[in-house]
Amino acid sequence: MKKGIFLLPIFVFLVQSCIFQHDDEVYPPSYNAEIMEREAFENSIQLLPARSVIKSGKIYVKDDYAFINEVNEGFHIFNYSNPENPIPISFLKVPGATDLSIRNNVFYINQAVDLVTLAYQPTSNTYQFLYRNRNMFPQKQSPGGDYTPLTENQIIINWIPN
Repeated sequence: MKKGIFLLPIFVFLVQSCIFQHDDEVYPPSYNAEIMEREAFENSIQLLPARSVIKSGKIYVKDDYAFINEVNEGFHIFNYSNPENPIPISFLKVPGATDLSIRNNVFYINQAVDLVTLAYQPTSNTYQFLYRNRNMFPQKQSPGGDYTPLTENQIIINWIPN
């Protein structure tokens, strides 16, 4: 009986923490899907002037060049011949992109649900679109478990916290 009396305050403490809400509790943020229509999505790749890295993702180094993913936005291209002083060259805008693989001068990019193939010429800083494999990957999932209904031609390129 004495053990039961001893355990009662512990039980009450544990249960009250489940019942009463505290104002200082942190709740996971909810997210809104950033959506593009397929036609705009397929015409969204652009080579733009260099810009600052804000939210870096994966890094790929090939020969004298470094490619740094700007998560869900594209790739920063740097002249990396002198690693102590990388020189920004351009920004390859690829909405929804998170990963890159390179073989010779051919880029394989996961652009949200599609696998895109480009030929990149570093000496002239130009690219040529080669091919798009549609729907190779599933739609991007929300980090918070949020869901957004989509039509057949809509693609989620990012999830933005509220």
